Amino acid sequence: MQSKSLVIVTLFVALASLGLSVSSIKSTKQVQVVDTLDKVQSTHKIEACTVIDPPGVIKDPKTGQFSGEHIDALNLIAKKINVTVNWTETTFGNAAADLQSHRCDVVATDIFANVPRAAVVAFTYPPLLYIGDSAVVKKDSPYAGISNIYDFDKPNITVAVATGDAGDIFVKENFTQAKIVRIDVESSDLTRFALEVSAGRADVAISDSNTIRLYAAQHPEVTDLFQNNPFSLNPVAWAVRQDDPRWLGFLQTSLQFLETQGIFSQLESKYGAHWLHQVQTYQSK
Repeated sequence: MQSKSLVIVTLFVALASLGLSVSSIKSTKQVQVVDTLDKVQSTHKIEACTVIDPPGVIKDPKTGQFSGEHIDALNLIAKKINVTVNWTETTFGNAAADLQSHRCDVVATDIFANVPRAAVVAFTYPPLLYIGDSAVVKKDSPYAGISNIYDFDKPNITVAVATGDAGDIFVKENFTQAKIVRIDVESSDLTRFALEVSAGRADVAISDSNTIRLYAAQHPEVTDLFQNNPFSLNPVAWAVRQDDPRWLGFLQTSLQFLETQGIFSQLESKYGAHWLHQVQTYQSK
């Protein structure tokens, strides 16, 4: 009996040294990690965040409704397990925080699966597609003949990027001398940062090749420098929380199913997307 009492006293002393009590241990045990796949199946709803980035994700300015390749893909997956998707608009800069705060269960958009983001969120694999980067300058600019993006990293050059966008990520990781102007953009005008070039306030604007292509098509005064040779190839995937292995596995299997069934190719044709893909061959033996 004395030895048992001694063990109990020793336990309380050890707990006190750690700043804990028996009640705190009980409360700690009551904290449970929510399994997203279980939650989705019980609530019949997927909380999804997305970022406007045509043609992958499109927002109707009149109705506010979302469409695009990523929207249709997740809606199809949801339909197959008899659940619906509740879509919430976010930004590339806030997407990871929205996942961590449980505002959403998945980020489905053209989000780049890069090293810094992989440290805080988990990405579906293999990548859905690949997007290169490009840049615009004025056609009469002395920089119109540049063929190496790193030639813009000079103290006398001003570079415009959209906050949190592909161009912003690229210059943060690769440029050390150029003056960087970061412009906050909204879904109503995703290419607004490139206006800095058209207005003469920046020498070059850098972003993903699709955004640059769209801007150059609407602004004849600029030229798409890397239209036929995009640089910095970026894998695109969906993102979930890192403590969601079952949910991640479900989404990966679902996306692989859509890919092998040719559904992604159909969606790209539907929305006029021109993404880069890794060549895959299937053959029977």
